[in-house]
Amino acid sequence: MLSLTSGEMNSTENRFYRKSLDVLTEHVRKVQDAIVVLVNSFDSYVEGDTAALRTNYAKIEKFEEEADEYKISLIDQLTKAAPGILYREDFLRLVVEVDEVAELAQSISRLLVRLSEQKWIPTKPISDGINAIASEVLATYEKLRDAILALAVNPHTTIKLVGVVHLCEAKVDQLYQELDFKALVEVKQIERLLTIRDLLSMLEHMTDVMEDASDDARVLALHRVA
Repeated sequence: MLSLTSGEMNSTENRFYRKSLDVLTEHVRKVQDAIVVLVNSFDSYVEGDTAALRTNYAKIEKFEEEADEYKISLIDQLTKAAPGILYREDFLRLVVEVDEVAELAQSISRLLVRLSEQKWIPTKPISDGINAIASEVLATYEKLRDAILALAVNPHTTIKLVGVVHLCEAKVDQLYQELDFKALVEVKQIERLLTIRDLLSMLEHMTDVMEDASDDARVLALHRVA
């Protein structure tokens, strides 16, 4: 039975790593497309433009499906890789977590449509706070994207950007806590309060998932700099 030499194994690992990164990069970009549409949807929500929200939901659904195709392609590559290849489990965790961000974007978009249909539009202070959190969610994802893209060029940059992702997540968490308390004080109808808190919680959870994904990107980077 033939076995790979150390040099052959390193060459195989490098080819696998690069090929996996190519697919992961496309997946990351599709997820970003979904998040951008979601963030833009909050203006339509505040304006009560249900038709625009439905259109945006369809766009996000399409981006999520396209991201799924890249995820499945990468999982297929990972499954066929030789058992001894490094990085396989790290890539798997990373793509699954990034994909969860797209799923959350779709869920939030669906909720915005339902809220708009019911004409449950929060007051301006609450709306402004939601928009602020949404913008920071996008900013957090952009840093995660940059960290993942840097894996192909400079893993040291990835490690630095992971720290930035953590800082962004902390900022979103602070904004979330402040706005959640404001909603408790200002929103008097219990059903609306619960729904708004659900919305805020999902936005905050998106950055929690991004933070976890950034930690997996750091593991991949450490493999390359060790």
